[in-house]
Order: sequence, then structure tokens, then C-alpha cells
Amino acid sequence: MADIMNSPFKSISILYRKSHIWLNNSCAQYALTAAQAVVILIVCDFEALTQDDITKRLGLDKSVIAKTVTKLEDLGFLVRTTNAKDKRTYLIQPTEKSWTVYPSVKKEIDVCFQRMTQSMTDMERAEFKRLLLLAAESTIDQDD
Repeated sequence: MADIMNSPFKSISILYRKSHIWLNNSCAQYALTAAQAVVILIVCDFEALTQDDITKRLGLDKSVIAKTVTKLEDLGFLVRTTNAKDKRTYLIQPTEKSWTVYPSVKKEIDVCFQRMTQSMTDMERAEFKRLLLLAAESTIDQDD
């Protein structure tokens, strides 16, 4: 039986919890939560996504993304338009308000990553980032 104290799942849980606390604190100045900030980042990165695209790219529940997108739309960060390619879906796009906070939120994400990897060398940090991306990408297409 694996020792939970040395489990990678414990480490993942700690990193997730701490990074969300840090991001929530730093994004409060923009009246955003960490979850909202991440949605803004991905929508700005792609400039237009469907709600399903956002759900898949973030690996979150559809209802969570729907609520987050609606809240961000109400706050003036996102806008929905009918998707010209598929009238049954909407394109989610950033507003000027999103583009205004985008650079600052990206910087806050970088600060969080620096905090969690402060005891690593630059090479270790780069390898850790590469391995995190590899692990995340390998899980996105897997069914629950």
C-alpha cells in the first residue's frame, strides 16, 4: 500500500490548492476568481472558442464552465455570438475588459508558477513544466 504522505496525488492536491489560493488573492483586484481568470486566459489565447472547447481544454465539468462563462458575460469580460459554422452553438469571445486584464493575469500565473518552483533550478523548472504539460495532455482525451 502506498504511503499517502509520499503520494504524487497528495503533491498534486497541494499544488492545486495553493496555486488557486495565490491566484484568487492576486486576481481579487480585478474582481475575478482564479477559475474565472483561467477561462479569460484561454478565451483570449484562442480569441474565440465554443463552450465545449473551453470545457475540453480545461478538463472541467460542462455546468461549471457554463456558470463561469455566464458570470463573466454578466461582468462584461466575455460576449457570446452565434457560431456561423454551427448555429446550434455560440462562440465565446473576450471583450476589451478581458484584453485589459489579460497581461496582468498572465503575469500572476507566472508568479504563482515561480512560487511553487522557487526551490528548483531553471533546468528543473523547465523539465517540471514540460512534464506537467505532458501529464495534462495525456489526460484530456481520456474518458472519465
